[in-house]
Amino acid sequence: MSVTEQLRPTIDVLDAAAYLNVSKYTVINRIKQGKLKAYKQGTHWKIKREWLLQYEASLISS
Repeated sequence: MSVTEQLRPTIDVLDAAAYLNVSKYTVINRIKQGKLKAYKQGTHWKIKREWLLQYEASLISS
């Protein structure tokens, strides 16, 4: 099973940061800059797996 298959359908900022190997503040900044799609669930940011993988692909292709 690959790492991407182990990701849940919706993940939080900490899991996204661990996956991308960056800090949670970097993930939050990317969300606020509009570079990484996310939505708020209460006070917490949630990111769909496909959005995270699209963001990762955009980093690789840049």
